[in-house]
Amino acid sequence: MKKPEKTKNEGDRLKELEAYDILNAEQEGDFDFLTKMAAQICNTEISLISLVTEDRQLFLSHHGLEHKETCKEYSFCAYALHQPDKLFIIENALEDERFQDNPLVIQEPFIHFYAGIPLVNENGYALGTLCVIDSEPKTLDLEQKKMLKNLANQVMKLLELRKKQIETSNINQELRKNLDLLEETQQANKIGGWELDIATGKTIWTEFVYHIHEVPLDFKFDKKSAIEFYHPNDREKISKAVENTIATGNRFDVTCRLITAKNNEIWVRSTGRKVGGKLIGSFQDITEFKKNELKFEGIFNSTFSFIGFLDLDGTLLDANETALKVADLQPEDVIGKPFWDCYWWQISKETQEELKRNFYKAVKGEIVSYEVKVWTANKISTTILFSLKPIFDEHNNVVYILPEGSPVQEIVDVRQRFKSVIEGTNVGTWEWNVQTGGTIFNERWAEILGYTLEELQPVSIETWTSLAHPDDLIESNRLLNECFQKRTEFYEFESRMKHKDGDWVWIMDRGKVFEWTEDGKPLKMYGTHQDINQRKKYEEELRVSEEAFRGNFENAAIGMALLNEEGKWLKVNEKVCEILGYTEEELMQLTFQDITHPEDLNKDLNLLTEVIEGKRPNYNMEKRYFHKNGNIIHIILAVSVVRNHRGAILYFVSQIIDITAAKKHTEKLKYQQNLLNALYELSPIGIALNDYETGQFKDVNDKLVEPSGYSREEFMNLSYWDLTPIEYEREEKKVLNQLEKTGVYGPFQKEYKRKDGSRYPVLLRGVMVEDLNRNKFIWSFIQDISKEKEAENKLQAALSNLQAILDASTQVVIIATNKEGVITHFNSGAETALGYSQEEVLGRLTPLAIHEKKEIRAEAKKIAKKGQKFSDFEVLTFEAQKEEPGAKEWTYIRKDGSKFTVLLSVTAIKKDDEITGYLGVAVDISELKRVENEIKSLLDITQDQNNRLKNFAHIVSHNLRSHSSGIIGLLDVLETDHPELESNELFKMVSRGAENLQQTVEDLSDVISVSFNKANLHAVSLYEVIEKNIDSLSNQIRNANIKIENQVDINTKIQGVPAYIESIVLNFITNAIKYRSLERDSYLKIYSKVKKDKTILFFEDNGLGMDLKRHGDRLFQMYKTFHTHKDSRGLGLFITKNQIESMNGKIQVESMENVGTTFKIILPNEKN
Repeated sequence: MKKPEKTKNEGDRLKELEAYDILNAEQEGDFDFLTKMAAQICNTEISLISLVTEDRQLFLSHHGLEHKETCKEYSFCAYALHQPDKLFIIENALEDERFQDNPLVIQEPFIHFYAGIPLVNENGYALGTLCVIDSEPKTLDLEQKKMLKNLANQVMKLLELRKKQIETSNINQELRKNLDLLEETQQANKIGGWELDIATGKTIWTEFVYHIHEVPLDFKFDKKSAIEFYHPNDREKISKAVENTIATGNRFDVTCRLITAKNNEIWVRSTGRKVGGKLIGSFQDITEFKKNELKFEGIFNSTFSFIGFLDLDGTLLDANETALKVADLQPEDVIGKPFWDCYWWQISKETQEELKRNFYKAVKGEIVSYEVKVWTANKISTTILFSLKPIFDEHNNVVYILPEGSPVQEIVDVRQRFKSVIEGTNVGTWEWNVQTGGTIFNERWAEILGYTLEELQPVSIETWTSLAHPDDLIESNRLLNECFQKRTEFYEFESRMKHKDGDWVWIMDRGKVFEWTEDGKPLKMYGTHQDINQRKKYEEELRVSEEAFRGNFENAAIGMALLNEEGKWLKVNEKVCEILGYTEEELMQLTFQDITHPEDLNKDLNLLTEVIEGKRPNYNMEKRYFHKNGNIIHIILAVSVVRNHRGAILYFVSQIIDITAAKKHTEKLKYQQNLLNALYELSPIGIALNDYETGQFKDVNDKLVEPSGYSREEFMNLSYWDLTPIEYEREEKKVLNQLEKTGVYGPFQKEYKRKDGSRYPVLLRGVMVEDLNRNKFIWSFIQDISKEKEAENKLQAALSNLQAILDASTQVVIIATNKEGVITHFNSGAETALGYSQEEVLGRLTPLAIHEKKEIRAEAKKIAKKGQKFSDFEVLTFEAQKEEPGAKEWTYIRKDGSKFTVLLSVTAIKKDDEITGYLGVAVDISELKRVENEIKSLLDITQDQNNRLKNFAHIVSHNLRSHSSGIIGLLDVLETDHPELESNELFKMVSRGAENLQQTVEDLSDVISVSFNKANLHAVSLYEVIEKNIDSLSNQIRNANIKIENQVDINTKIQGVPAYIESIVLNFITNAIKYRSLERDSYLKIYSKVKKDKTILFFEDNGLGMDLKRHGDRLFQMYKTFHTHKDSRGLGLFITKNQIESMNGKIQVESMENVGTTFKIILPNEKN
């Protein structure tokens, strides 16, 4: 016997094992379930969870074995630890020199078979094994090995859970110890006290409060300076608590962070109450307690199991993140509710009632554990191993209940599948390891012979042969050898076996080899035993009366039938029924004409007529029958006639051979051959077959010859060496060496020589094959990559030119980032405007370095929904992510700290519809903003000054337009010179950014035009303006299939600017077309009402509508869009509102998402 060696890291492994605190612990039932399951799955007598220490192995669970430990030198498990990631199997210990004289092999428990999977913890150390043991040699199939590994994973999860529970318990003890110590400290030091005079603000501290603040006892302070010691984020909290107590007289008790005089951050608890004109309270340093609390919270939330806390009424006080995430819940969904009313348990009333019963058992001090189905997210059920454990105080009273749950659905499913197989089959099943003799029978197998499976133990192939009839063994072995030699696919044999009562019973034994050894020998065979004893009795009775004919007829391997002259079936054997799908009784009611394919019937009847007339004694033909299920059956039919002594026909004998499978196989082979030929000839890649030894081309497709300049005949006289330039010879030999070792090569690139001596690049990969004579050939896929190489070179040149354009854009700031916000491009315009060099920002900074935080936070509040949070960078890219075009004003901060205003457009950079980064294009509008502010402040100054400001605004917009037009011009030139840039994502983003900038300047010009042009009011006929716009938009209206109704009274007139009224009507009609719903018939109703001196014009549609709660305050702002449309600019409603207000009017809106929108325009009527 060879003793096991220590593992390489034995010392560290033993320390890891000790950390689980389980070596001297009592055995737990959770593990017994797993060992029992392992034994059932692997069909072994023994299953153990073994933990290997320095000198022994301890059994955490021992199914089928009374011993709780053995010495390490006899341990099989100690060998398994040397390969933590592999299953260690000894199929027959008597044949292994390491174990053949092991006391555990030659004595109780007589270990002949062993399989152990190491239990490896998260640090990679093998603590022990989950193993299965048997006194007979065995093998495990792939499914059993997989299941054993899954169970080992579950054992490790339970060990980790137990470890975490111990750690949690230790932390709880530490917390309780700290609380006791804190109480003693409070009594000894009376904690810190303070007093505040409400009227004067004068504050008094006790000595311990000075100590907490780390200030000397002569430190001067007041209410204001005392609050400044609190963390900036907590000052408002303490201030509100103090003010509330002063105002209401209610006590306060708050926990906050404090920054001491020595700049140490600590946690403090401050309490206070109002006494007369003063506030009196206590002050306590709770830093250590807070650290322990956070540590406990981390452990509580890091476990993979469901954990919570219940009070004695069943109210859920807390639940860890695992419990919440598995059901997609938020804490407020369940905390504070009765546990059985929470989402997990709403799967059924029975589940809730069962939980209640078990909860009250736990309240009485009993630990309850059971399997139960609960709901996870989307009401998907899963099974968990759930327990309710009482928590006791120092007086042994239950104070809390700890619910825990671990997922065991996989184990439950496996268990159910095994149960279904065992109980659901009506035949005996057997599995035979042909090489070892090991067998597995089910209960039905034994039942057919009058036994229970237990009575036959231990079972092996000898069990089978000992019960078989001696006269049947020779034929049985012959048929088995036919399968083993692959002459037949299935083994099928009717044999006799000895019943428990001494009789011989007939068995239909069917089987198939489903696994072979690497050298082609049968490894495993699976089959069934069917009780055919009753059928054999009937056959014996028939044999006596019809022995001569019946034997041949019934036992024929092909279908046989007797038919009369009308084609009616008189008698059929089982094979005919099997082929056609009918029972014998059903066929007796039919004729062969009823089930013959119409296209074959005439030929069959003509041949039959020739037999009847004596022109031929018999005939053979291939024909088609209809199966009972409607399928077509292909058969070979042989028909002969039997006549009486007078020559009259008695019946016809038909022999039927089913060739459907062969027919389908032939058609499939033909289809696959045609498909392969088509793929070979039509392949866009060259394909070649070369002789391995000479390199000579044996076959090629046209695609390979095409770029070479050779004819096909010339090419076939070449070898791959003839096409390969000399400098690639060494690389070619390396590839051939790779092919020799692995059977495959590539991919690798090289060049081929054309007939004219020029070269072209190719990409090759291939595989070695052999023919029936063991001659070696190489199949190669050879792709001409000339275009790819050319495109690659062009793309590189284009990118270089694009970078030059970015660098040349000195008047515009262009910054690109990756998805995380790190700057990846920083043009020369950005360097000039911001004062940074590229080296200072690329890969180092994000755009947040040049933005004001207060602007970002203000924007975040605008875009955030209830409870929604954004990072600062997400605020900057919010509209780009939603693909909402537009530009916004932001403040940029230069390197020297100075600031300037920009108009910024941010666009998402995408690849394959995935955002990979962002591109920001900004222009300095400081001067424009200054002009805008001056215009607003000087509105009431003389018209002359307004004209000068107007001219200045035009100059600024002209200059901006010039820069944007210049950029667009440069980009057009580059795209003309390099068309491939059209598909470059970065180039697209720069182009769109420049176009957005130019559009923004145009939009600003329109806005300025509305603002400066004085409204000259005239009487305007609403009906005529509306009809005019409907007529001009008739093509768009017809294409959009929208119904527009002008219900305005023909005599209605308002006081307004005609051009503005036309623009307003046009905008609302085109909006109704653009934002119509495609899910219903669209309409736009335009009507008016007159109220006193006002006329109200209504535009009512049933389009997409808007969420006014979300967008109402931004509806008429510049560049705000609320639906995705290629023509959306976010400017129409802004200009419309300004036009209406310039005519002394107002605009109102009512809208509901996916219902429709009604705009109300209130304008003075003609008489006003």
